[in-house]
Amino acid sequence: MDRISYSVMRHEEGDEEVKVKDCILLASGTRRKDLPFIAKVTALWENPEDGEMMMSLLWYYRPEHTDVGRQEDDLQQEIFASKHRDHTSVACIEDKCFVMTFNEFCRYKKFCKMIEEGVTPPWNIVPDLGDGGVDGGEGGYPRARLLPTCQVPSDRVFLSRKVYDSRCKRMLKNPI
Repeated sequence: MDRISYSVMRHEEGDEEVKVKDCILLASGTRRKDLPFIAKVTALWENPEDGEMMMSLLWYYRPEHTDVGRQEDDLQQEIFASKHRDHTSVACIEDKCFVMTFNEFCRYKKFCKMIEEGVTPPWNIVPDLGDGGVDGGEGGYPRARLLPTCQVPSDRVFLSRKVYDSRCKRMLKNPI
């Protein structure tokens, strides 16, 4: 049976959209102190058997969830990409979040510091790379849509510099 795939989905009670390539937070437990899981959406589809909206994911790991554990030099917001794929119901989504490269993260932190000091930043978080503007068009920044356009809560912003290989239980340098 064929399934119907989507590039975007919107919750029926809100105006928040989740698109393929967006990063999301997923419920990890029932206790308030349970940190949510973090994943990147790779596909959205409707389950042909029951009509439930589903998504394919690539998981990110928090340092505490790896065999390596949190290291002294790890930033509090650092997470690790993985090749661990999975699928689950979209009902597990708690919120959208932002996973950034090191340069994007540094730029965002500088932007936030300027705002906290009452200074209007003379630039946007997203680099302007010429004719394509910030929308990721030709000449623009290809990850523009995946970055915040304003200051967001710190528990929604993450840095990913490494890849965690769960099979070999080791860290790899992120090729991006």
